[in-house]
Amino acid sequence: MAVINYYWSGFAALVVVACSSHGTTSSTTGSGGSPATTSGGTAGITSNGGASAGNSSSAGNSSSAGNSGAAGSGNNSAGGGGTTHSGGTNGAAGASGATGTSGSPGSAGSGGAAPSTACGASTWPTTSPTTVMVTDKANNTVSRQYYFSLPSGYDGTKPYPVVFAWHYLGGMASTIAGNGFSGHYYGVQPLFPNAIYVAPQGLTDSSSGNTGFPNTNDQDIAFAKAMVSWFENNLCVDKARLFSTGFSYGGMMSHTISCEMPDVFRALGIMSGIDIFNRSSCVNHGIAAWITHGDMDTTLPFSSGETARDRIVTANHCGSTTHPVDPAIDSGACVQYDGCDTDYPVVWCPVAGEGHAIPNFGANAIASFFKQF
Repeated sequence: MAVINYYWSGFAALVVVACSSHGTTSSTTGSGGSPATTSGGTAGITSNGGASAGNSSSAGNSSSAGNSGAAGSGNNSAGGGGTTHSGGTNGAAGASGATGTSGSPGSAGSGGAAPSTACGASTWPTTSPTTVMVTDKANNTVSRQYYFSLPSGYDGTKPYPVVFAWHYLGGMASTIAGNGFSGHYYGVQPLFPNAIYVAPQGLTDSSSGNTGFPNTNDQDIAFAKAMVSWFENNLCVDKARLFSTGFSYGGMMSHTISCEMPDVFRALGIMSGIDIFNRSSCVNHGIAAWITHGDMDTTLPFSSGETARDRIVTANHCGSTTHPVDPAIDSGACVQYDGCDTDYPVVWCPVAGEGHAIPNFGANAIASFFKQF
């Protein structure tokens, strides 16, 4: 088993990780895959308004001394005055209709789509992988590569959600976008198919030779912003439904997004990730999050995962209590925090006895979590 060092440039942190060539998806065992190779599992409303108002009443009929108009059935204007009978005196004014009962309000929805500028285009790019030029805060400009996949029957007039799936330490975007080990975007794509998927490629560290997302000089956040801009300008994207997921280093990159781009991304699906950023750079905005971590993880410690979770819990103004939610698992249960800001839930799924691995319910739970938005 090889020993590889994480070097976080600019953060003065060192994490020792163990890597193997091909990890396996696990449920409760503590021996899961390494951050570079553990495979993913297969994935994770606006109500109508109240009842309509009552019908308006008809005007009063005329007579020698005109009769009053009948009362309306609800939410009406006043009844009309009586008409004058031939030879008779004017009728008295009709009585006002009674006010109708208001309908009960509909349930709150998650908001409508926010179509990108490319919606309505008759042609669109399909070549994958593709590249974009990215400039970081140190004014270094490099070409960054990413793979993407359009949903079957892509319609250029329909805004689609976008799922960014970040690879683990030493991983490759082509693997995440492929059909084999940890492919199909961590297994989420088959379970949430009506979306655009993206697999960004991490840069290679000159010291360790491993790929990843250390976000040195904000290089990876700049990459994320450049990709978001490219998709909004080239494909019909729902800007209100951008999602991020990943395992290990990919989970860490999703935590970085939760800090610096919570006002751009709608929700996260984080598997065995911690945060490595300077919290002073975080944007004050909530973001929905589904998070899992094995309590026997010695690669990225469980306690560090809890600390990263707690930052999001605080950002979303959640309370300290929780309630159980699906999926329940043999070694524990997923819980959702109470009192979080509206539309910004936080779900926490600790896995008792598991090491650095993706739980077998991970992809399905993430797909289900994203679908609610």
